Amino acid sequence: MPKRIHDLPAEYLTQQRALAQAIGARVRLERERLELTQEQLRARMELEHVFVSRTQFSRIETGEALPNAAELIALRAVLGVSFDWLLRGEGRGP
Repeated sequence: MPKRIHDLPAEYLTQQRALAQAIGARVRLERERLELTQEQLRARMELEHVFVSRTQFSRIETGEALPNAAELIALRAVLGVSFDWLLRGEGRGP
């Protein structure tokens, strides 16, 4: 496993950016469908015991950052979607 981001192949970094952007777009789409603000969604994530800063949530939703495992679990629960949909855009239900 490379110790630095500089040691990673360009293809890996490109794939990670594309994944982050896709997940972020799906999170935003579902948040807007549920008519929630970012702040309301973050508050619901806190009820799942996952605390995300305003900046970090914005970075996730804009595709600048990949959510970690705890964030993905909370997003799945709060948005009421499946991991397949959140990660790959397949399926829909929990």
